[in-house]
Amino acid sequence: MFQYATSNAETSQGVGRARTMGESESDLEVIAVDTIQAFDRTRWNDVVDRSELGTVFHRYEWLEAIERGLEYPVRHLVIGNDTDLVGLFPNFVVEIPKTPFNRLTSIYPGFGGPLLTTDAADSLSLVSDVIPRLCDRRTIVHEIRASNTNFHRYDDCLAAEGYDSSRIDGRFLLNLAKGYDALFDGMNSSRRRAIRRGRDIDHEIDDVEPSRENLARFYEAYRTRMENIDGTVYPFAFFDRLRAMDDRILLVSLSVEGEYAGGFLALRNDEQDTVHGFFAAVPSEYFEYHASELVYDYLFRRAIDEGYEYYDFGGGGADFEDGGFTFKEKFGGRLVPNLYWEQGTSPAWPLVKTGRRLYWRYGE
Repeated sequence: MFQYATSNAETSQGVGRARTMGESESDLEVIAVDTIQAFDRTRWNDVVDRSELGTVFHRYEWLEAIERGLEYPVRHLVIGNDTDLVGLFPNFVVEIPKTPFNRLTSIYPGFGGPLLTTDAADSLSLVSDVIPRLCDRRTIVHEIRASNTNFHRYDDCLAAEGYDSSRIDGRFLLNLAKGYDALFDGMNSSRRRAIRRGRDIDHEIDDVEPSRENLARFYEAYRTRMENIDGTVYPFAFFDRLRAMDDRILLVSLSVEGEYAGGFLALRNDEQDTVHGFFAAVPSEYFEYHASELVYDYLFRRAIDEGYEYYDFGGGGADFEDGGFTFKEKFGGRLVPNLYWEQGTSPAWPLVKTGRRLYWRYGE
């Protein structure tokens, strides 16, 4: 076993396991771990930094926040040789909505995919052989979710290993490199009008330190908003854990007429020169003040000031009649595809996949 893994890692939650799952003829070894704490933080993030495809979602701190804040079971794969880590493939076990089954996914929340710094084809073959052994009877599919379209380079290799890439989804990406004036002029006229009207209202907006106190205030607005739209509400423990990566968090606070009106939590993806809009927290009672438009407008200008090339709105779906889709589209972003690969690990998967397709087509 290469030197940066321990067979039994002492963690705050007990003892974590690291076990060798396979070896290749080129002396690569793949290890499965059930806690990120089985590895040294610096060594892990060094692989992310060295990989052309690395993202903020692959970083140790994001994965630790999911593990300890959301308590999703960990099934990370790590590839190494005699002296070093050369690849990472983070995975979590997550429920498949409206079914009794789970999926093994890389990564949720966020986006994942394998990070391979050498011997990509050999590494992919090695981890593909291991994946089914990470899935129990209830975990019926392995899913790869990638936001970086350069992951498409692995499509042929993944297809050869039995992965299907027919699933389609997308998100809006805004080009910040053209500057704010051009960005504003490219917005829909209704969006420009809303921003101008919002600026005339008595308000204050700024990014604030992601302290526990500021996150707690943000969280109450976030929870209210998500409950109103029947969305998934993550526990505060997850947001609290994100303080370990405070240099990657952009926490925006908005006040309207002297009252806190919510805000936004975005992520600085320095690896891909992108700011990801991730968690919105503007209660509906402030929509009449154009609070959402003010927050987005501030995020764009802040990201431009910090030198980022893109603003990523997150999931935009694939339904042009959806309210969230049209709201994001009017900011002038370009609809780009998310990349998904899925490989069933159980005879139950084709049935669940068919049911999912019917649900997407016909709704509840």
